[in-house]
Amino acid sequence: MKRVLSILLVLVTLFSIMPLTVFATTEGTEGLEYTLSDDGTYYIVYRYEGSATEVVIPSEYNGKPVKEIGYDAFSDCDSLTSITIPDSVTTIGEYAFYSCESLTSVTLGNSVTTIGEYAFEGCTHITNITIPDSVTTIGEGAFYRCYRLTSVTIGNSVTTIGDSAFCSCDSLTSITIPDSVTTIGESAFSHCYSLTSITIPDSVTTIGYRAFYSCESLTSVTIGNSVTTIGNSAFCGCYSLTS
Repeated sequence: MKRVLSILLVLVTLFSIMPLTVFATTEGTEGLEYTLSDDGTYYIVYRYEGSATEVVIPSEYNGKPVKEIGYDAFSDCDSLTSITIPDSVTTIGEYAFYSCESLTSVTLGNSVTTIGEYAFEGCTHITNITIPDSVTTIGEGAFYRCYRLTSVTIGNSVTTIGDSAFCSCDSLTSITIPDSVTTIGESAFSHCYSLTSITIPDSVTTIGYRAFYSCESLTSVTIGNSVTTIGNSAFCGCYSLTS
């Protein structure tokens, strides 16, 4: 009897420390899996196992807000074409939508503050993205290899454009960097072959190593009055640059 009780106590202890994962049953969200935050106050989208082409993430589940899209949550979801992220979400985790090659439409809620590293890397069919004013950081490689991305609107609270954030966005022709940005990371816009002009505002102090490397169509660059550092090879391979 004592042995049985000991085993039961061990099992109870194990289950009490394991993260709680639950599954969505709301119509239209089948396949969404959630885990409760460490403090038990909100849910994180842990994984998507559905096959729907359009997914709208709910703002709450089981009476608690949904505040995060977790690491790797939607990666390699080949069928996904549209994702809508509600205003309740504050964080899009690393690799959250990695290599969702059919994804064409992304709607970000107005409370997102962080777009994690490589969050949308390899989403080769996204054509435009609007980053809301709530976002402060665009993580490393966040939109790396988004080959068909032609238009980007960056909100007025972004301070950091991470390393390789828009690297190899072959179709990107123009981008407006807001006055809030202070740092343009290494290789942030390298290999953006269609980019023709860029204006770097007075807020920027650092242009990273290879930031605009091999932007072969770039003809004009305006650099703001606060830049103190231009990294090595920042404009190397910009063969069309005349001004």
